[in-house]
Amino acid sequence: MKSYTHLYEVCISEQNRISALKSAKKSLRIRKIIKARHLPDAEIAESARDWIVNYVTSKHDPIYIFDGISRKQRIIYVPTLEELVVQHCVVNALKPMFYKGMYEHSYASLPGRGSHKAKKVIEKWVRTDTKNVKYVLKMDIRHFFDSIPHDILKAKLAKYIHDEQMLDLLYKIIDTTDSGIPLGFHTSQWLANWYLQGLDHYIKEQLHAAHYVRYMDDMVVFGSNKKVLHTIRQEISAYLEKELGLTLKPNWQVFRFSYIKNGEDMGRDLDFMGFRFYRNRTVLRRSIMLKASRKAKKLASKTKPTAYDARQMLSYLGWIKATCTYNMYKQWIKPYVNFKNLKRSISKSDRHNPLQVYYRLARLYQT
Repeated sequence: MKSYTHLYEVCISEQNRISALKSAKKSLRIRKIIKARHLPDAEIAESARDWIVNYVTSKHDPIYIFDGISRKQRIIYVPTLEELVVQHCVVNALKPMFYKGMYEHSYASLPGRGSHKAKKVIEKWVRTDTKNVKYVLKMDIRHFFDSIPHDILKAKLAKYIHDEQMLDLLYKIIDTTDSGIPLGFHTSQWLANWYLQGLDHYIKEQLHAAHYVRYMDDMVVFGSNKKVLHTIRQEISAYLEKELGLTLKPNWQVFRFSYIKNGEDMGRDLDFMGFRFYRNRTVLRRSIMLKASRKAKKLASKTKPTAYDARQMLSYLGWIKATCTYNMYKQWIKPYVNFKNLKRSISKSDRHNPLQVYYRLARLYQT
C-alpha cells in the first residue's frame, strides 16, 4: 500500500495555487465574483496561501435543485471564491492518490471520463460479448453523497495520507456538513469516486463480474447467469454496509437484456446515463428527447437566441449525434434550428469573452 507524504507542501506551493486558480475560473460564477471585486489573478494566487493555512468553513444555505437527467431533488452547497480555490488546490495535490488504483470503467465527474465514453464501452460489450451480456444487474446507492460516514471516510484518508496538516485541511472541508459530503464542492466528486474504489475492485476481482461499469453511485453489472447476478447483488449490499456504511436502494433490478428474435426486440433495454441501450442500437432517454425538441421550438420563436441558448442546443446535438435518433432529429429539431447560425453566435460571443481570448492565445503559444 502506497502512503502519501508532503502533500500540504504541494498544496500551498505557488505553482499549485496558480494552476488551481485557472481551474476554478472555469466557473462562470467565480469569474463574475473576481470581476466584481476587481481582483487580479496574481493577488488571488498570493491570497490563496492564507486561505489554505487559515481555512475556515463558511456558512452555507443549501440550494435545492432538480437534476437535469433524473429529475431527482438534490441539495447543493455553493462554495465561496476562497473555498473553491482551496478545494482545487487540495484536489491537485491529491490527484496522484485519487488516480492510483482507479477502476478503468469508473465514470462521471472525472476528466476524460464522461457518459459518452462509458456509452462506447457498454456498446462494445453489448455487440461483441453476447454470452456475458445476457442479463443485467442495475442498482445504485441510497442517498450516496448525504450518507458517506465521516468517520469511515476520515479513517480511509488517514490510512493513505501521512501528513497531519493535509488531513486537518481535508477534515475541515468534510465537516462542512454534519453528515455526508457536500454536493457542489469540487473535493466531493473526487472523494466520492475514491471512496468507492475498494468496491470496484471487490466486484471485479473477488466477485468476478464479467462486465461492470459505475457512473458515480449508479452501477451496472452484466452476466450470463441470473442467479449469479442475484448473488453478486447480495455480496455488494453486504460490502457496502460493512466496509463503507452505505446501503443499496431497494429498487435494484435483475433482468434479461435486449435481444433480437425473429426480427423483433425481446427482453428489456438498459436505461443508464440518459441513454437506452438495445442489442443493436442506442437511443436517447425519452425525457431528454422531449427537452431537446421543446428547446428547438423555443429557439425558433426567438428573433435573436443568446449564446447560452446556442450552447444548450448544441449540447443536445452532441447527445443526438451519439445515438440512433436521426429520425427524431429530422422531424423535431432540424426544421426549427439553424445550427450554423448557432455556432456563429457562440463564436461571436467568445471573441468578446476575455477568458476565451486568453485560452486561444495560450493554445497558440503552446504550439
